[in-house]
Amino acid sequence: MESWFILVASMAYLLSLFAIAWYGDRTGDQGTERRTPWLYALSFGVYCTSWTFYGAVGRAATGGFYFLPIYIGPILMIGLGWPVLARIVRVAKSENVVSISDFLSARYGKSRSLAALVTVAAVIGLLPYIALQLKAISVSFEILAGASLGTDLNQMPGGTALMAALLMAAFAILFGVRSVSANEHHRGLMMAIAAESVVKLAAALAVGGAIAYSVFGDPATFFEAAANHPGFLDLIRLDSIGADWWVACLLSALAILCLPRQFHVAVVENTHGGDVRSSAKLFPAYLVAINLFVLPVALAGLMLFPDGTTNADTFMVSIPLSQGWPWLALAAFIGGLSAATSMILVEMVALSTMICNDVAVPLLMALRPDDRRLRDDPAGILLLIRRSAVIVLVLLSYGCYRLIGPAFPLATIGMMSFTAVAQFAPALLGGLIWSRASRAGAFAGICAGFLGWAYTMLLPSFADAGWLASSALREGPFGLTGLSPVALAGIAGIDPLTNAALWSLGPNILLFVLVSLLTRPSTLERQQAARFISLRRSADGEATGPRGATLADLHDLAVRYVGQARADAAFCRFTGVEDGDLPTALLTRTDGEAIQLTERLLAGAVGSASARVVVAGLLSDRRLSRTDARSIIDEASRAILKQHELLRATVENVPQGIAVFDEDWRVATWNNQFLVLLDLPDGFVQVGTSLQEIVGLIARRGEYGRNGEIETLLERRSDPRRRNKPDVYERVRPDGTVLEIATNPMPGPKPGGGGFVAVYTDVTERHRAAAALREANETLERRIAERTHALSEAKAEAERANRGKTRFLAAASHDLLQPLHAARLFLSALAERNGDSAIRQIDTSLRSVEQILGDLLDVSKIDSGVVKPNPVPMRIEDLLKPLGEEFTVLASRHGLALRVVECSAIVHSDPTLLRRILQNYLANAVRYTRTGRILLGCRRRGNFLSIEVWDTGPGIPEHKVPEIFMEFRQLDNDADDRGKGLGLGLAIVERLAGILGHTVQVRSKVGRGSAFSVLVPLTDEPVAARAVVVRPRGRDLSGVLVLCLENEPAIARATEDLLSSWSCRVVTAAAPDLALAKLGGRTPDVILTDYHLDRSLTGVEALATLRAALGSDLPAAVVTADRDAAVREDIEAAGCRLLYKPVRPGALRALLGQLLAEGQRLAGD
Repeated sequence: MESWFILVASMAYLLSLFAIAWYGDRTGDQGTERRTPWLYALSFGVYCTSWTFYGAVGRAATGGFYFLPIYIGPILMIGLGWPVLARIVRVAKSENVVSISDFLSARYGKSRSLAALVTVAAVIGLLPYIALQLKAISVSFEILAGASLGTDLNQMPGGTALMAALLMAAFAILFGVRSVSANEHHRGLMMAIAAESVVKLAAALAVGGAIAYSVFGDPATFFEAAANHPGFLDLIRLDSIGADWWVACLLSALAILCLPRQFHVAVVENTHGGDVRSSAKLFPAYLVAINLFVLPVALAGLMLFPDGTTNADTFMVSIPLSQGWPWLALAAFIGGLSAATSMILVEMVALSTMICNDVAVPLLMALRPDDRRLRDDPAGILLLIRRSAVIVLVLLSYGCYRLIGPAFPLATIGMMSFTAVAQFAPALLGGLIWSRASRAGAFAGICAGFLGWAYTMLLPSFADAGWLASSALREGPFGLTGLSPVALAGIAGIDPLTNAALWSLGPNILLFVLVSLLTRPSTLERQQAARFISLRRSADGEATGPRGATLADLHDLAVRYVGQARADAAFCRFTGVEDGDLPTALLTRTDGEAIQLTERLLAGAVGSASARVVVAGLLSDRRLSRTDARSIIDEASRAILKQHELLRATVENVPQGIAVFDEDWRVATWNNQFLVLLDLPDGFVQVGTSLQEIVGLIARRGEYGRNGEIETLLERRSDPRRRNKPDVYERVRPDGTVLEIATNPMPGPKPGGGGFVAVYTDVTERHRAAAALREANETLERRIAERTHALSEAKAEAERANRGKTRFLAAASHDLLQPLHAARLFLSALAERNGDSAIRQIDTSLRSVEQILGDLLDVSKIDSGVVKPNPVPMRIEDLLKPLGEEFTVLASRHGLALRVVECSAIVHSDPTLLRRILQNYLANAVRYTRTGRILLGCRRRGNFLSIEVWDTGPGIPEHKVPEIFMEFRQLDNDADDRGKGLGLGLAIVERLAGILGHTVQVRSKVGRGSAFSVLVPLTDEPVAARAVVVRPRGRDLSGVLVLCLENEPAIARATEDLLSSWSCRVVTAAAPDLALAKLGGRTPDVILTDYHLDRSLTGVEALATLRAALGSDLPAAVVTADRDAAVREDIEAAGCRLLYKPVRPGALRALLGQLLAEGQRLAGD
């Protein structure tokens, strides 16, 4: 199956999950959420990961009934032990718990260190488990995309896994980390998880059922095949079950409670307590159904792949592929993808919440307690931390996948993570039933259990992966066999899983009990124990708030962390008032109930432990004594004094002069710069000095001028319309200093205001800079004018040079082509009399010279801008058909077949220039193709038409393609080919395409041929009607009188010889008067004239003279080497035919026939 199709199907499935999640969030936001026990029970299906979907079959194929423990444990725990889960849910709701680490922290005195320990242990223990999901997605994709059935599950390309990881991160951020309140119900995410549970169940039943039915047909056949299989019967013997089977059941039962994702869906996302009881029936049934066909599929895989080269973990995909069922294999892949993505999504949401609340926030509060951002916008900081945690977890999981993925099968990784999270179980379950359980005991137990897990399970897995020497495990560190991880304390002969469970859960439980018995819980621990065990508040442990503290203080704190709406709703429920009466109710004194309410609100955002620290920072849980009050006042006084000194130092060290005036316009305070800028004497300014005294002193120095400027200034400040508004003005002192004076009003007890602050700034340098800028601007304008004039002169000079170059090209083309024209005519006349092969070879060489010279002139004209395109709507068939006719003959001479594919498209281009491009393409194809075919055709590409020429020539190496468009550049072709040109053809093509705005493309493969194309825009514009040209049949020219006007004697003789060889009567002359004299009264049948004659006379002017003397209807043609557009227009305006030099004899003879036919028609009229 193609990779792109699998990707499309996967993206379609993931987009459907996005749609379901969006719909769920939308219905939840609109308040339409209803109780749905089936949704809650299906969310438990997140337990069934890719380990379940793929690994269960693999485990059954290699271990028989050993695939069952991971399902029996949860079935017993949820089916029979659901009251335990219901109790955890009730406690968690009463404490506003948001994660398993938060639950344990709240139980044991809201301990931050315990929450951090649980978080770190969970992340380390579950990273391999998340990597397992990426591994399953990557490998199943590779197998489905076309890998062989024997593909090892350990060969893992990383692209698929990384893409899946990033998509899961985006999904988790959009629908799982959308708000700061971590205990908010993610209805959309849960609906998506429930949908995934349905998808993977349907996929497991469909794939398993199809395999079982196709291979066995009925249950009797299955049992018969199982009995006859040489190894399968031994696998499913009950007496083969060992201790590790029962240990796996125990670990799975504990994991269903302790896995962060299971705790999240079962506890945090629970909306109705009664749903727990419903899930006790639905979830076990779900587990039974999803494993219904595990054994048949495993046996089918063993029978279909008896050589053992196909990994059993891939049977769900490999078997449908081997039977030719790609769609069923795709369904298996989607089921495995669903199993993996649901686990990753919920695990990411749960772990990111734990990392944020229990690690990041406590660190921020400890390291940066005065951070304003954490105080002003805690919600934004928390969201940023959680989303960053999701991304970091995804990248760490991918790194873990790349690091250890190839070394472990699915079941090994899954059971390793189960054992790690099972270390939370003693503290979790013990805390619900044992009041003596303490924080120290829980901390010691989890530490011991986690270290035991790392030493006896994680470390041996490194040896299995080849990272450690296996001898080191057997002999133990330093050769101490008693410390061997696989035989600790000399206990050998037990399986690795039992060994790890014994040395992790054993020390965990032992230390949890012993340390709890030996330590005394704190008061808060005892209070929390009572709340967790009895599910009610302890009456003697209620916290009380300090006198003077109000509910408003707690409300403001809650608003900063959970938002206005959520805080208002919670305090309205607490006080029993409506929204409008809440401000009044908040004025009452706080109490223990209010403190606990605030802690629970904040716990939903930052966790229980951090919430207690935040609230404790606002409120004190004891009453103040006089000594404490005096200490607080002294400390506050010192702080105020320190702030005053800091403010004073700041004011004294700014470059502005600052003065504060009270409501009576008297100085209240000032800085030294105020005195310096105003040049006030020492001691003059005192507290209480009036503004009028200061202004008067300055005025006496003559700085305010005359005519009542002082009174104007004072009136400016006393004006009621200006008094309470900021004001800025400038004053120029006699020494040239410019002061900017900004006044800002201050609030005060009087209705008119409370004084103002005056800030004096020396802006002299600013004014000087402005003056310099104005001068520079004026200078710049003059320079711009001068430069503009110089540029205009240079442009005019360039235009004159270009016109001179154009004239030179015209003259050069004329002078270069004149002798070539004469040579062609002489050679043609000679060939008419003598068909010698030498003459034909000379003619061929002459044609090559003509082509080379024409190419040189064309390149020069294009580069000089002489060539101007005239794009019009045109039928492409009008171009292709003549080209086909022209080059078919040429191709056949070389032993090649030319095919032209018809096309009726209409394009917008210059017909002449486009024809030249295609002529070069076809000429090159004929020139360089030794054998084979040439194809000329078109393809539509959007709004463009690609006109293409394909050949079967030698091809062009890819690195040399850019060279073929360079002037005078030819690739290493045969000497015969290189001699046929200068390498200008494609250079002309590129230039013409640039003029037309077309795109040129080349595709070539050495030894296969090349394809040259030009991309031309399509159009719907109408095409001008084509003139019907009637081509006369070749006619006898015997006796035809031809007048030839030519000022070059050699060309005149060559033309006479050629025409004479056709039995024409020829009269040659260099000027009209000489021609009339030689004619002697005769009237020529046809006139041929050069355009550039002697004494600046043009052929058009000479024709006008001759027609005036001989008759205006004489057919005539102008032969010239000048290809200037003005020349062409002049000739066409005179009604003459145009023929460019050098003239081909065939073209000349055809033209004579047309002119004679035209003359006869005019004579008949």
